[in-house]
Amino acid sequence: MLIAASKALVEAPYMLSTVEDIEKVTLEDMKGLLEFYSQNPNYVKFVAEVENKLVGAIDFRNGDKEKIAHQGSFAMTVLPEYRNNGIGKALVESLITWARNNDQIEKICLEVMEENYGAINLYKSMNFVEEGRKMKAVKIENGYQDLILMALFV
Repeated sequence: MLIAASKALVEAPYMLSTVEDIEKVTLEDMKGLLEFYSQNPNYVKFVAEVENKLVGAIDFRNGDKEKIAHQGSFAMTVLPEYRNNGIGKALVESLITWARNNDQIEKICLEVMEENYGAINLYKSMNFVEEGRKMKAVKIENGYQDLILMALFV
């Protein structure tokens, strides 16, 4: 899984994590994270597989305080060679269905880099709306990118 994540990051300039970030994650870290998710009914991870190969993943966490527990954010990645085949859309649809069946979750949020047009178009096609921007939130080698804040009420 870590090898797949590293490959996705190398060929994904719009991901916030770097290969170096992933290389620091140990198997024990991953086990702990999965255990943490399994103990919280408002955290979820979905994966996409093609022929027993992990090709994509999405994870969601709700707010950790009572006043913001009704909403949460997700992050998603799909391996480059599997993009534009509906896998990202299927992952987001799975998350939306899960959220609609969760009594606590009312709002799904995300942040996306301003030049990630494919992702922005996907989210808009699924009725996510722009709520705002974090100006120059991401520092990249040749400048900055704003993060667009988007959300969907479920």
